[in-house]
Amino acid sequence: MAENSGYQRIVGLDFLNICTPRIRRAYEYWDSKRHGRRMPARADIDPSEIRDLLPGIILIDVAYDPLRLTYRLVGTDEVEARGYDPTSKDVREHVFAVTPDFGFETYSTAIREQTVVFDQEPWSAPNPRLCEVGSLVMPLSNDDETVHMLMAFCDYRRA
Repeated sequence: MAENSGYQRIVGLDFLNICTPRIRRAYEYWDSKRHGRRMPARADIDPSEIRDLLPGIILIDVAYDPLRLTYRLVGTDEVEARGYDPTSKDVREHVFAVTPDFGFETYSTAIREQTVVFDQEPWSAPNPRLCEVGSLVMPLSNDDETVHMLMAFCDYRRA
């Protein structure tokens, strides 16, 4: 567990003791798609099975040498919270977290450790009607060896 000014990052499954039901549902869906592997592939994810979570889903393409992350898809809750849509933009330049370095490290940890990473960031978004209550980053892999994509779920409380 890492902490940064009261915000916490949990690598592994201990977050299940403190997360919201929606974050637990996102994890359980990801876990159900692994089929004995460390990570499911993007092809295993069927958006029609998680319609209720789609507004909080973010997909991030992962490229290597050097590590580059690009937003492929950003759910409507995340767009509303940010006040703009970062789809197709570089994550390092548009990461949405308490600090850019803290947010980028969450993604990097999920890639390096090839496991889920939970951030609890109870902070207000630029949109004052939303407050993030937590996010979960889940790696996806076509070959169960290299992380090719990240699927994140951000849960918000509406004011």
